[in-house]
Amino acid sequence: MTSFQLHEVLLIAVWLALVAIRYRKSTLVLTGGMFAVGLYAMFALIEHSVSMRQLGLATPASWLATLLYSVGWLALMLAYSPVADWIATRLVAKPPNLRTFRTIQQSTAKLVLGIVVAWLLGGFLEELILRGIVLEAVEATMANAFPIAIAAVGAIIVAALGAGILHLYQGLRAAIIIAQLSILFGVLFVISGHNLWSVILCHGFYDTIAFIRFARGTSRYSQLDAS
Repeated sequence: MTSFQLHEVLLIAVWLALVAIRYRKSTLVLTGGMFAVGLYAMFALIEHSVSMRQLGLATPASWLATLLYSVGWLALMLAYSPVADWIATRLVAKPPNLRTFRTIQQSTAKLVLGIVVAWLLGGFLEELILRGIVLEAVEATMANAFPIAIAAVGAIIVAALGAGILHLYQGLRAAIIIAQLSILFGVLFVISGHNLWSVILCHGFYDTIAFIRFARGTSRYSQLDAS
């Protein structure tokens, strides 16, 4: 683990702890911490204490292959989503709290804005933090004591647990669903050669579809708390 990774992981650990403690009213802590971690990474890039490649952000050898990876994996994630929901529903009776997303049902303009925000916060920043920093750091550390396959699995799970904590504000059932999907994002990151762009695109496409379905009222939870 590099000094940059150590500092970032410690910062992320404190941030996730605060999010977990204040998950019912964590909007400022959640978004503020996300931008703080992202800004630290940006300054580290400027100071050359970390490289784009170390964050998984190096230019891919083929953008076409990256796009195909993301679209193919997106199909897998959409197919698995009902299974993730089925598992979470049997573990937690209370449905997700998605009132935060009610605004995207009010107009097309708000839906478009919501999708843009989802690409920035979820697609880019969340993936940079969970995969580009946490997964990379945990995998590198575990690889010193375990075979690389075990190190990769452990890192994927740790990053997925972080995703679950980040989404506790949506309720425990939603956090369990998202943790499962986050495992798939982690697997994509590893099998694509630690190419973060494939995961960013897949995450962005997934959120776009989810937002459109929620706004149109065609998703399972789109009518909850409608009043």
